[in-house]
Amino acid sequence: MSISLPQSVFLIAFLFVTLSASAQSKAVSFDFFPPESNMGRTNLIHDETRTARPKLLKRGKRFYQVIINKRTGRELFRVLVGTDEATWWVYGLVQEADINGDGIPDFCWHGGDDTSDLNLLVLSSPSGYRKVDVDQSFRNEWKRRFPSERLDNIEGADEVDSSEIKLIRTSGKVKLQAVVTSTFYDQKIDDIRRYVHTIRVPESRFVYVK
Repeated sequence: MSISLPQSVFLIAFLFVTLSASAQSKAVSFDFFPPESNMGRTNLIHDETRTARPKLLKRGKRFYQVIINKRTGRELFRVLVGTDEATWWVYGLVQEADINGDGIPDFCWHGGDDTSDLNLLVLSSPSGYRKVDVDQSFRNEWKRRFPSERLDNIEGADEVDSSEIKLIRTSGKVKLQAVVTSTFYDQKIDDIRRYVHTIRVPESRFVYVK
């Protein structure tokens, strides 16, 4: 059976759309802290990525790390990192990647010391960059899914005890995934109790911060 020219064009277009849809639906995964990142090797404060560099800005008694586009000099986003009294020991860019698949660089940012941590997923959008509080997103999702299980950190730190943090894009949407552990002393059993869950947070339930 022969295929006419219009039928051939239609068939090629159909295959192109099918393959494009398949490619978009395929999951793409990123580690929040990739093996090649500088975590543990520098304090991150002066670390740059391919398209962005940091600078420190003081406003009143507050210090901000401002992330600048290298080519244009335009501010992409800023994060409060301390005051005149104290700043985080470690803070800065962990990685740059096109995480949401829109062709514009996205960023992972980390700050912390011996009492608290802040992990931010910074995603591009038509209205500018939006900062996702990764730990708070996991905390809210834990409480939503496991309301009867206490979420705590036996070391007394404020941050969520999370590991294997991943950013997964499927069909143009990003979700957070991590192994979250709750460890605390339970008076009822007079012993340490531990809960461990793999938590996944869809983009619709991300916690955004200013």
